[in-house]
Amino acid sequence: MKLTMNKETDNRETATEELAMIIRQRTFNLMSTGRMMCSEAVLSVLNQGLSGGLPPDVAMKVASGFPEGIGSSGCTCGTLTGGVISLGLFLSQSDSNLAVRRKAMAASGRLHHDFKSRFGSTCCRVLIKKGSSEFPHHFEACCDRGGWAAEHAARMILTERPELVPMADQQFLRNKESRITVILKKFLYGLFALFYHTRTFKKGNGWNLKYRKRISNKSQPDKVLGADIVQEITFHE
Repeated sequence: MKLTMNKETDNRETATEELAMIIRQRTFNLMSTGRMMCSEAVLSVLNQGLSGGLPPDVAMKVASGFPEGIGSSGCTCGTLTGGVISLGLFLSQSDSNLAVRRKAMAASGRLHHDFKSRFGSTCCRVLIKKGSSEFPHHFEACCDRGGWAAEHAARMILTERPELVPMADQQFLRNKESRITVILKKFLYGLFALFYHTRTFKKGNGWNLKYRKRISNKSQPDKVLGADIVQEITFHE
């Protein structure tokens, strides 16, 4: 009986170790190919990989303000903030009682401490200065930190919630983006956006350029801010 329990424990630990490493690799992949930025990659991989419950686009939106030290301000590293958000997602509860959320707070404190011990700082601008100033090198270092933060947060999550191990989305986690594929997707998306926002067609003796314009100020009080309006310009032959 004891041998059976030990074997089950060993198998669970092996599965957890393997899953944590796959999470690290997937995060590094998404960052290094330019598919996602630091906080976005960490939160997205943990959320989707471990079934956190957030729709992928929502996870991206939640993390979108934190890259490059919170909105490019050079403060707290986005890989760390992405990890902290993930710990709250998996270890906290939707309860107003602070006591029931202490688990996520304690884990976040440990992640912060371990991150600082590992890299010497939690500040984005300091981390970049500590490494090479050349773009390819400090970018790769950022990707390494993203992989580490995702793996470390995953270990904390899986320690508290081992039931998530067999529920992991292996297909998503083992998928590998290529930089060429990412660039091609962005290019095609740009073409689609251009086609959507501009239309040219024959009208009488001239050509009409129809385009969409997003209202971003209060110069048109009769319009709803953020809405699309269609305008036309005619070019006569």
